[in-house]
Amino acid sequence: MKDPFDAYSEKVQELLSALRSEKDAVHSAAELIADAWQAGRGIYIFGCTHSAILAEDVFYRAGAPAFWRPLWGPGMSIAATPGFLTSAMEKNEEVGRSVIQCSQISKGDVLVVVSTSGKNAAPVAVAEEALKRGVRLILITSSAYREQKGNHSRIPNLWAFRDQAVMLDNHVPCGDAMITEPGCPMGPGSTIAGSFLMHALSAESVRLITDRGLTPPVFLSSNAPGGREHNQKLLEQPRVREAFLLP
Repeated sequence: MKDPFDAYSEKVQELLSALRSEKDAVHSAAELIADAWQAGRGIYIFGCTHSAILAEDVFYRAGAPAFWRPLWGPGMSIAATPGFLTSAMEKNEEVGRSVIQCSQISKGDVLVVVSTSGKNAAPVAVAEEALKRGVRLILITSSAYREQKGNHSRIPNLWAFRDQAVMLDNHVPCGDAMITEPGCPMGPGSTIAGSFLMHALSAESVRLITDRGLTPPVFLSSNAPGGREHNQKLLEQPRVREAFLLP
């Protein structure tokens, strides 16, 4: 019997291999982002609880584009809110609608919504409300939940928007556990898969932006030679500066 380290490592490698099938979808999503950046539009990301980690993962990050704008849902960050409350908030349909209604997101902008199950009412409501505003939608979710119904009052899950959005399947199994040790499902895959997809999407978007003769806004590590100076020049650009400094 494999020890947990080896078993988890093998499952993670299998997951990353499966994500190669999303290459075309990542390219399609990156085209939406490149179009939005070229047109001066906003590029946003939303997730609840552990999916919110992915918004944090690309925001103000070395090696990531400066165009990401997280939509922080109230009570939906596990780092700032007691766990039980985050579970309640991600199921709150009205809060999901309010996240969009109280935001500046508008027609022509791009929004990535991350939810592995795709079943919770808040991200479903965020996606629906964004579409009403004419926002271009990218959804990261798992096909393992495609036939399941969640707690939104009308919409079963994020796959209901598959004809109106670019779908990125994170290939995570139902229950988000890759191994069993001992007799307990453990080893989540959603953060690993989601982080890979977000950074692959970022890199493809930057490639497309560069191919159009534009300069992509990518942060460097401030701890590497020249990084601090590079980032300071980047933050002098008005459309970048406004997202990272206090008003």
